[in-house]
Formats: sequence, C-alpha cells, structure tokens
Amino acid sequence: MDRLLELNLESLKLGLLSSDRYWNKPLLIFNSASFCGYTKQLLSMQKIYEQGSIVPIALPTNEFGKQEPGDDIEIGQYYQNKFSVTFPVVKKINLEHKLFETYGKPTWNFNKYLFNKDHNFVKKYGSDILPEDVIKNV
Repeated sequence: MDRLLELNLESLKLGLLSSDRYWNKPLLIFNSASFCGYTKQLLSMQKIYEQGSIVPIALPTNEFGKQEPGDDIEIGQYYQNKFSVTFPVVKKINLEHKLFETYGKPTWNFNKYLFNKDHNFVKKYGSDILPEDVIKNV
C-alpha cells in the first residue's frame, strides 16, 4: 500500500496520518456517511478499535445519496456524540481520492478496504459485509 502519508489522509483530531502511527496493525479503511442505513456499522468499528487488533479509519464522503452533507466539525461531532467514535476519522474527501483510484472506487457508503499489518492491500468489501466478518480475514 502507498503510505498513508502519501495518500494525504488528514484526521479530524490527529493531523496527517502516517503508516508509522499504526505500524504492525491491520487497517480497515472505509468510506462513511452520517445518514446512511449502514451508519450503525460505526458501532462495530468502534468495538473493533477498542479490542486493539485493527485500526478502522473512516473517510467521510458525500457522493452517494448526499448522505454526508455536514462539514468536518459537524461530522466529527455526530460520530462522537451518536456512536462514541474514538478511531481516526479523516476530513471529508471525494471519490477522486488516490485511495479509491488505487484500490477501487466504492459502490456505496461503507465499502471497506482491508490492509494487513504491513499495510499491504488484502481485499475490498461491499457495504453489506459487516466489519466483524471482514476482520476474520486478517
């Protein structure tokens, strides 16, 4: 995988994310949206993060159904207040981002991109695949 630093993923709270911060931890990167039917998956992502074996990283996008209309502050507050999210959430991006260009554009909100502990791409998963099912493949 390209290093996260090279992908320009800027967290709402942590600044520019780099692979070094999460080295030796698998990553579960996904495009998120506050008002999507799949948004409840944030609860599973938080549980996975608290278990400490995998780091989920949310990439808010607004391209599917305009389900992420807020600005970065509103998104961060919503994820924190409604789902108690403490894992990294990046500033809102669009589908032209390098990650999607490299590993496949999502087909809807909550597509998941799994990377192993060395941050090599493993597989892309659709929205309907639950996070807990994805991490079985690490």
